[in-house]
Amino acid sequence: MGKVTYVDVNMRVGIHSRRVHCGVLGLRKWQFDVWSNDVNLANTMEAGGIPGRVHLTEDTLAHLHGDYQVEDGHGSERSAYLRDHNIKTYLIIMPEWRGDKTKQRSPILTPGNKGTSKSIVNGELPKEMRRMGAYDERNDKMRNKLGMDQNIVKNPDEEVNEYLSRAIDARSVDNLRSEHVKRFFLTFRKKELEKKYSQVYDSNFKSHMVCALVILMLITTAQIIVIPRTPVMTVFDPVSFLLLAVLLFVVAAEGMKFVPSGLRDISAKIAVNRTLSQIIMVTTVLIIYFAAYSNMFGLNTSDLKGCLANFLNVSREEFNRTWLLVNNGSENDSHVNDQLSRCQPDGVTFPEYFTFCVLLAMISSAVFLQASSLLKFCLLIAMTTLYIILIETAYVNLFDNRDLWLFINQGLKQSDPISSVPSKYLMIVVLIVFLVALCIHAQIVESTARLDFLWKVQATEEKEEMESLRAYNGKLLENILPQHVVQHFLKSQQKKDEDLYYQGCENVCVMFASISNFSDFYIELEGNNEGVECLRLLNEIIADFDEILAEKKYSCIEKIKTIGSTYMAASGLTHATSFSDMSHVAAMADYAFAMREALAVVNEHSFNNFKIRIGMNIGPVVAGVIGARKPQYDIWSNAVNVASRMDSTGLPNHIQVTQEMNSVLSKKGYKLECRGKISVKGKGEMVTYFLTEPPS
Repeated sequence: MGKVTYVDVNMRVGIHSRRVHCGVLGLRKWQFDVWSNDVNLANTMEAGGIPGRVHLTEDTLAHLHGDYQVEDGHGSERSAYLRDHNIKTYLIIMPEWRGDKTKQRSPILTPGNKGTSKSIVNGELPKEMRRMGAYDERNDKMRNKLGMDQNIVKNPDEEVNEYLSRAIDARSVDNLRSEHVKRFFLTFRKKELEKKYSQVYDSNFKSHMVCALVILMLITTAQIIVIPRTPVMTVFDPVSFLLLAVLLFVVAAEGMKFVPSGLRDISAKIAVNRTLSQIIMVTTVLIIYFAAYSNMFGLNTSDLKGCLANFLNVSREEFNRTWLLVNNGSENDSHVNDQLSRCQPDGVTFPEYFTFCVLLAMISSAVFLQASSLLKFCLLIAMTTLYIILIETAYVNLFDNRDLWLFINQGLKQSDPISSVPSKYLMIVVLIVFLVALCIHAQIVESTARLDFLWKVQATEEKEEMESLRAYNGKLLENILPQHVVQHFLKSQQKKDEDLYYQGCENVCVMFASISNFSDFYIELEGNNEGVECLRLLNEIIADFDEILAEKKYSCIEKIKTIGSTYMAASGLTHATSFSDMSHVAAMADYAFAMREALAVVNEHSFNNFKIRIGMNIGPVVAGVIGARKPQYDIWSNAVNVASRMDSTGLPNHIQVTQEMNSVLSKKGYKLECRGKISVKGKGEMVTYFLTEPPS
């Protein structure tokens, strides 16, 4: 890094190897950490080390098995702790290839400077240069080939649709159907799914009723044109139309504001209740069905064949098409047409139109797409069976008379195109074909509807699961980073690991609060689980501090981190929490008093005498996130350093603040006591104050 940036940067590294306790403390801003006396020793090794060198204890050296050359570290000369505990230390001797500073430094490669360099090995840039943003043409070409061009941004909706299409293609429809839906009845195997399906709002039910009414109007129009008018037609057609219109009005009343609220409630219940909607469907289809052939009841059903046989003095069995063909042109032929008019003075009726109307009535059941296929199957079979029984028994003469009439008038020549199949049998074939087709259609429609519902349920569950997971991840992130920082990273596109988040903030109040005598309390014994019980109590204390922050009046305060037994927080880090009247500073002062009260409660219940030492300062800071892996939010500035010194130079159970804090808090009614000048490391002498009481 130093070679790339031309900055002489050195690190002091201290290493010690022993036992530690690891975990997280508190309820907010979780941060994985380690604690033990050995951790304190490692910290001392770093503080007592030499810049640019790795400082080791004897325990760590024993684990290296001679892989590194070392020399005496003389740590006792730089650290009183190492000297008092008689700890021998070592420094690793840097290998020659690392310590050689005579190697030529090469400039950073940029997109505008793609020349060769001695720092490029085998056509690749060093990792340090890539991290600093150096341009690697070879990798850039490879990214373009792989479609990883950073300028190409996929729409999130397109990515979701693409993922869903792949997921749908990957699922076998047959497997999904067999897993969740019964084969013949097409009901869901799980009762809760069937209950949900029966309560799905049918938004098209009104349209289905309108289509059914149109079918009834077409049937009525056809019969008025083709079928002779009868009293049954005069009465039943208007009644059936009125009944269907009333049902349509009830179904559509949900969206009508001028109808009574009770009727609207009934209409709304029909739309979400599968049983009620199916009752309405069956009633509608039956009205259309009976209207399709009810006029048949008023027609003349006398036996035309018997009447003609009597006139021609021929037995009924002997009188048939063959007899008529043999006697065609004889003297009896001239009287047949006259007698035909006498036997059936109203003329021929065309009963096949009743069958066509019945077929339309059967088709009307297919209009209701959400109806049960099993219900449609039973209804269609009942309709077909009843109509076949009627035309083959009580009203069979209508079809026989029609066939005989057409044969006498059109088919007396062998060349005439007249069917030799009786219409009463032909109608049965047509009805059965339609019955089979409509049953298959009903099965396909319901199967598709149920699979569609199943996919929607699964998609909804997956969406809810994703939303729940996203909310959980969001809460988890907010427990690691501040909410405004989380939103920044979630909303930002094309973020690299090396990209930084930083923000300059003015008038930020920084607080450090340390439990000054916790190090005396912490001891590693077998009786306290090697110090775990001490850490458990520390966790309770920090959790109490975090719970106080959950109060609304402290919403402007952001917990930064905990460092051992030191609690760090700041207020006014965003525009929304930094107030011109400095109320965020007052909130921090109140929070400091609340922390003291919370610790007093802990002391009372744990029979301890913990003391808290608090230091506060105000000033500009730079806030940001460091690290690509395990990112950590922190603040830096001279004001932060001074706040830390206010803590370290303070007194137990006192709140020490700077002159800047005094000028702000004194105006708000807080009582402060001047401590005088104290020596502050790196700052010389500073006048500080003790914050003693909140405003009365």
